[in-house]
Amino acid sequence: MVSVIIVAAGNSTRMGGVNKQLEKIADTPVFIMSALRFNKLDKVGEIIIVAPEDEKTRYEKFAMNFGISKLTAIVAGGDTRFKSVKNALEAVSPKADYIAIHDGARPLIESEDIERILADAEKYNAAIAAVPATDTVKIVASNGFVESTVPREKLYYAQTPQVFQKKLYLSCLEKIGCQAEQVTDDSSILELAGEYVKVTEVKSTNLKITHPDDLIAAQAIHDNRHTVKII
Repeated sequence: MVSVIIVAAGNSTRMGGVNKQLEKIADTPVFIMSALRFNKLDKVGEIIIVAPEDEKTRYEKFAMNFGISKLTAIVAGGDTRFKSVKNALEAVSPKADYIAIHDGARPLIESEDIERILADAEKYNAAIAAVPATDTVKIVASNGFVESTVPREKLYYAQTPQVFQKKLYLSCLEKIGCQAEQVTDDSSILELAGEYVKVTEVKSTNLKITHPDDLIAAQAIHDNRHTVKII
């Protein structure tokens, strides 16, 4: 059984203070659209949503109204991503075999991609969504001059969901101790513990709502998907 953690407690600084999780795409709050992607999957046994402390009741009402039937808990977020995930881990069912961690602000992940990541996690114990880098990446010195160019064929942008065997993930947390508080990417916990992480390539439309313009792009992607299906 997979326990899904939807991290939706960020402070939305780059959205000008607007809570991006409650912004709507096709009349659906962003974090709800993310949760709905997992709610319909057979392997998913529960969904835990991480929300701002003062918004927990509001988030729960949205979840009930939009039919997140597998919701088992709304937990308060921490002042870092790691602390938010750690709070959610305390609510994970003992029956869970795998933990899937997903950004609430990535509402466009497709079911087919989620299923492939889950399958890779079952095979390799850990798998993350990622897309290959399309831009050339430069390492730049403090004086503003290029030091070197990184081979692009080896670069991937890490995204979510990230899925881990629960026993492995918890053991890695214990192994690296306080180092875990510095990570911005959940799979880095396994890397620091010396474990392997499989990259599962997903569609480039799995964007993260970070800036106001991202909402416009997300709405356009959503509308295009539904227009294509109708045709």
